[in-house]
This record gives sequence, C-alpha cells and structure tokens, in this order.
Amino acid sequence: MLTVERHGTTLHFDDDGFTEPPYVYGPLANGRVYEEKFLQHIRDQKRRGIYIDIGAHLGTHTVWFAALCPATHVHAFEPVERNAGVLRRNITANALQDRVTVHQVGLSDRAGQATNTLSPEHQVGFMADATALDETFRIVRLDKVLGREPVAVIKLDVEGMEAAALRGARRILSRWRPLVYAEAHNADAVAEIGQVLAPYGYRLTGQVFNASPTYEFAAPPRQRFQALRPLWQRLPLSVRRQLKRIPYVSR
Repeated sequence: MLTVERHGTTLHFDDDGFTEPPYVYGPLANGRVYEEKFLQHIRDQKRRGIYIDIGAHLGTHTVWFAALCPATHVHAFEPVERNAGVLRRNITANALQDRVTVHQVGLSDRAGQATNTLSPEHQVGFMADATALDETFRIVRLDKVLGREPVAVIKLDVEGMEAAALRGARRILSRWRPLVYAEAHNADAVAEIGQVLAPYGYRLTGQVFNASPTYEFAAPPRQRFQALRPLWQRLPLSVRRQLKRIPYVSR
C-alpha cells in the first residue's frame, strides 16, 4: 500500500496488481500525487456539490476529490474492467465507499456500446468505431445517470470523447454551470469542446494543466429567476407542474 499525506489526511493507494501506467503510480512511490498541481487548483476553488470524474482510470483523482475537496458525493466513470477494479480498491482503501459511486460505463451523447483499445503508453481509452475488439462496454448519457443534485465540478479525460460526453450532459451544464476540466490534445479538440459549452456561457479561463493539456472552462452562475426560487419552492407541487408547461418558466 502506497500512502501520501496531504492537508492532514493520509491517502492510500493499492499497489497490489495492476499499477500501470508508471506515470500514475510512480509519483506515489515518491510521496507525490499524479497531476497534483491540477488537483490542488481544483481544491482551491472550494466548489461544494457533486464532483464527476469522467475517465477515472485508477482513482487518484477520485480519491482526492472525495477526501480533500468539498464534494457532497463523487461519481466516478471508468468503463474498463481492470481499471475499475483498481479504482474500487483505492476507494475502499480510503474508506470512501459512502462518498463515491463507481459507474462502469462510458459516456457520450447517445446510448449504445463501444470498445476500448490499449495505447502504447498503456493509457486505456475507448473508440466507438474500433475494429479490434478488446473489451466492449455500455455507453450512456450523463443526464440519464445523475439526478437533480447540484453539480460543482466535471473532470474529463476520455481520449478524444470529451465533447461527446459533454453533449450528453446538457441538462447538467444548463442547470448547474459546474467548472469543467477537459483534456484536449489539439486546437481542434479545444474548439469542439468550447462549441459544446458556449451556449451555457462557458469560456476558457486561461488555466491549462498537466502534460496532456487539460483546460479549465467556467461559466457565470445561472441568474434567471433566481430571486424567485424561495417562492417557487413554497408553491404546491400541482401548481409547479402546471407552470412548468409554460415556456420560459424556470425550475
């Protein structure tokens, strides 16, 4: 078991079994956390609410979110079976079972199936049009998985599927305007992600993290009808249902 102490909390990581790629577990052996500057930045934002780790891999980011951030709950999405096994062991090692839900599915803008491929760097990703089947898993839309709890942070690292995953989260983006951290390997990928997020007021903040560039997108809070929300909550449910049928009435 590898341990790292941060902010008065000891983080535990299971090093028994699959611990590749070395760039994830290597820093832990030297008392550091993979992509720690990035994770510390997210912690410093002090966003309270649900944290969503899309492409959770072995769980270093998931554990950090659940143990060190003001997350009310963490939803970790990791479709690859052997990665998900290590992810679950790391959650258990930190006694975070009640604070983290693991979803062994992929995310996109439509339901279906996909296959994964193992890159030379042992970074497991998935490709909807892969021809060499290695592992098949289910694809769902994020809006169909989560309820109506406030979402504070979304982190995505899914090997080029970031924009598609965000297109499947339009309700969440519109309603909660979470901070979005998306990996993008080139300018076209950044532009595509930006186009998905722009209708909700998102802009690049100028913050870029990690060796595989991860970009921060932020949007102003949703303002429409916010002053009327206390009154809305006091209305009978039957009245609210009728009002929701009227165009432009906010929930």
